[in-house]
Amino acid sequence: MVNLILLKNVVIIPELFLGLSIVYLLLYGSIVSTYKTYPLIQNVILKLSALVLFFCIVLFYNDKDFFVSKSSLFFNDTIICDYLSFFSKSLIAILSLACILVIKFYLKDQKINQFEYMIVILLAVLGFFLLCSANELITAYLAIELQSLAFYVMASFKKNSSFSVEAGLKYFVLGSFSSALLLLGFSFVYGVLGTLNFEDFKLLYANSLPGNHNNVLFDSSLLQIGLVLILVSLFFKLAVAPLHIWSPDVYENSPSSSTIFFAVVSKLGILVLLIRLFQHSFHSYIYSWRYFVVGLAVLSVIVGSFTALEQRKLKSLLAYSSISHIGYILISFSTGTLEGLQSLYAYIIVYMIAGLCIWSIFLILRLKTFYSQKQNKDLTDFTLLVKSNNIISICFAIVLLSIAGFPPLIGFITKMGIFMSAIESSMYYVAIVSILTSVISTFYYIRIIKILYFEKVLVGNLFYPLPYLESFIIVSTFFSFIFLFINPTLLYLLSYKISLLGFL
Repeated sequence: MVNLILLKNVVIIPELFLGLSIVYLLLYGSIVSTYKTYPLIQNVILKLSALVLFFCIVLFYNDKDFFVSKSSLFFNDTIICDYLSFFSKSLIAILSLACILVIKFYLKDQKINQFEYMIVILLAVLGFFLLCSANELITAYLAIELQSLAFYVMASFKKNSSFSVEAGLKYFVLGSFSSALLLLGFSFVYGVLGTLNFEDFKLLYANSLPGNHNNVLFDSSLLQIGLVLILVSLFFKLAVAPLHIWSPDVYENSPSSSTIFFAVVSKLGILVLLIRLFQHSFHSYIYSWRYFVVGLAVLSVIVGSFTALEQRKLKSLLAYSSISHIGYILISFSTGTLEGLQSLYAYIIVYMIAGLCIWSIFLILRLKTFYSQKQNKDLTDFTLLVKSNNIISICFAIVLLSIAGFPPLIGFITKMGIFMSAIESSMYYVAIVSILTSVISTFYYIRIIKILYFEKVLVGNLFYPLPYLESFIIVSTFFSFIFLFINPTLLYLLSYKISLLGFL
């Protein structure tokens, strides 16, 4: 009897649709660009790319009942479909769609007219989709390489800028070294266990108590070396201190339309892989890697908070701010408890929404100066923004206060959840250091608000009128913060449902 695969059971239809759409967009752009009357097709490709991502969101929503009802494996157990992958891919698709809509006017101002730019962005999104659904090491590695190569091209895409080329080259060299470490760690794991599948890893250690591997007939020391190499490689991609050296330079020198993707959507896919490997598969080895993660997490919080105090450029400040935020996320990750995972998901959701709002404001505010080629902004460029656009300045200030952790905003609630999960795991010194550095880090957020409202200057900066769609995205993200502040129950119910994966 021949087993037929029903179309409704092919759960990677969104990924297939996105891949085929990329091929068709590439053919369309190549054909149109060969005409003698060469049109500016960047705007058309951008709108088509946004439409493709919108259809991907519709396809995810169409399959939500299948994802939510059960956890299933496909394609020889290389692809997993569960609530974690469904939620992660949906969030990445929504935020990527918003980012594409926001960068429209930036691409026009900076004269980035090549249609290949949007193709590369869609390839990065496809890599994230596959990474969130990966259930074995080779699939995860190929997905990481797909999105990493796309990011290298995005960082160096502005070929007439030496800063952009330098950022792409630095990102490529260090990223290639990180990928080599990742592949070496995967090789050690495969050499010890003889399998690549995450579910097989979990079954091999299902009866092993945390910290006790006497009943496992494998060389645990070599396996631990492989896991440490994997952690180091993934921490490099997350810009965890002291592996963060590349991050400020790449953020500052890359085109801002690329930086918004680095800052908003790049963290979630790597975190999903971390959770599947170290919480779901190798949870019994938590005491082998926990203190290593805690040490780097605390170092990231300290380095990000204190170094950002000296920054005068907004992109560099946000780069160091992201380093401190990934430190808080890793503190929650290292607890190894259900409450820690729940706090992690709640925090990353709020952080990504806040990043979208802040970077959208950064991109759409265009100064009326003679320096039309200036793409980066100093903190002083936001002087008296309240006089030119009161609504945008209010959104900017509230979101900054939220990610700084001011009570009673939603950012304070999620950050408090991370501190409480650390205390419940007896990580008292880590919680105390994190709380103190969190208080210190509020200074540079308050300094931006002071520049927005209270800077003593006679004349403020003038900005071009803001486009309606981009302003709508900013106001929508701001109202999502207000909704989460009024009713955070939805956020915690969602994060609790996702966090159950690591303990099933």
